[in-house]
Amino acid sequence: MDGSFHTGYRELEERMKERAEADGDVFLPNPEPLGPVQYVLICMEPSLGRWARTPDDAKLRVEEGFRNFLSSIEAMILHFCARHYLCKPGERYHITDLSKGAMLVDRAGRSRDGRYDRWYPLLQQEIDLVATPDAGIVTVGKVVSSYLKRKPFGRSLLRGVIHYSPQAALARRAGIVGREDIFQAFMGSVSLEDLIETAQSVLDAAHVPSEIRNETLSELERSQLTTSRQELIFNYKVAFESMRS
Repeated sequence: MDGSFHTGYRELEERMKERAEADGDVFLPNPEPLGPVQYVLICMEPSLGRWARTPDDAKLRVEEGFRNFLSSIEAMILHFCARHYLCKPGERYHITDLSKGAMLVDRAGRSRDGRYDRWYPLLQQEIDLVATPDAGIVTVGKVVSSYLKRKPFGRSLLRGVIHYSPQAALARRAGIVGREDIFQAFMGSVSLEDLIETAQSVLDAAHVPSEIRNETLSELERSQLTTSRQELIFNYKVAFESMRS
């Protein structure tokens, strides 16, 4: 890892932490990229809930080394698809949120545009630091796509993709309509073992403590690659391969 990149990223994280605390939220760091990336995937905001029930729990877990986009099978599906369907060999990606203060889902929708406005300059700084000059910017979910299209973003946006949250499960099925035969042929081509292998690599690169790594892998091993989750993979495969081509 380039030392100046690492230093710049750490300084940016400090500004992000200050922004989250000013909003009364808990800053949830992302895994730090190894250097500039060819794709940046922008999601919404981190949610409290399964990984931490309260802000105090969240602060403790972050201090222990917990990082964003590592703890659910849906997040690992996004990692798997970015690696296998979006990036060419030798290319890298970075997943981030527009705002990075963790909060309960029922609060996230309140005054979202105002919160995003406060975080937007930091998002621009993040992209300037982590993205190559011609990097592709991918929005994850309609909310982020709609917001960034209203801003003088300065980067060309690739087509957006559906959010990986189970709350967006209906969008997974909608993406199959008209492609039913192709989806049936695709079913079963990605296994839970494939996702676990990706998770191991992602967790190792993120340098999370062994306790968090083992906890994450154990939970993933108990998960099931349901039809809905295979629909999610298929949607990402179709979208990402279109972007790459």
